[in-house]
Parts: sequence; structure tokens; C-alpha cells
Amino acid sequence: MNKETAIRYVVDAKGQSQGVFLEEEMWQHVSKHVLAVLDKLCPSEKPLVEPMADYELLVKYWDLRYDLPTDVACETCGASTEDWQADEPRKFTLAAANMGGLLAFRCAGCGSRITKRHFKDKVTVTCAPQASCTCG
Repeated sequence: MNKETAIRYVVDAKGQSQGVFLEEEMWQHVSKHVLAVLDKLCPSEKPLVEPMADYELLVKYWDLRYDLPTDVACETCGASTEDWQADEPRKFTLAAANMGGLLAFRCAGCGSRITKRHFKDKVTVTCAPQASCTCG
């Protein structure tokens, strides 16, 4: 490993720092420390615990003229299903449910949040991509 080439700084056309390249041998020496710091700065999300009791309560008291839809589609990555509970492995996990008719799902493919709001005469659906890590 050569000290002059082990670490190379990357700058843009204006001379602004953009990043650093490390030789493989250097990376092997510092990777554990760097990854530990990165885990502290950008912790991974905890596994989602589905609020199935809230969902079952919504199903129990469902009184709208249409059946509670089970289809879910992600506009971000294109994943879709006719029945979110039937897929194996699941494409979507339930993130929130309430008696007001709101169901929110997390896409297993890209992490987007799909929110379905059930009203008397219609269902509205929104899809929000997963927020990126703020560490860099």
C-alpha cells in the first residue's frame, strides 16, 4: 500500500470536496470502524410490527357499502397485489390502521409508504417514497 494512493480525494470542477476513494487494502483496515460510525449516524429501521388488532377492529366494524379492498399497489417501484395478506413472501406490510378507514402499508421492495383512505363513496391512495438517510 502506497501512502500517496491509499486515499484519494474527489473534487468537482469547482474544487468542492465530493468524496474519498480508499484502496481495498486501506478499506480492510478501517471498514469496521467506518461502518460502526455509519450505523450510529444512520440507524437501520426497526422491523415493522403490524397493527393487526387495529386492522381486525376496522374489519369488524366496517359498515361502508363496498367491501374493504385488499389490493395494494406501489407507484414508486410498480409492485402490486390483489390481496396484501395472501402473498408469500409478503410484498406489503401493514404500517397503520384505524377506525376512520385509514390503512397504511410499507412496500417490501422499495420502502415506500402507501396510504389508503376509505371514504363513504371513494378510496384515495397516496404513495410516498421512503425518506433517504440524512447522513450524507
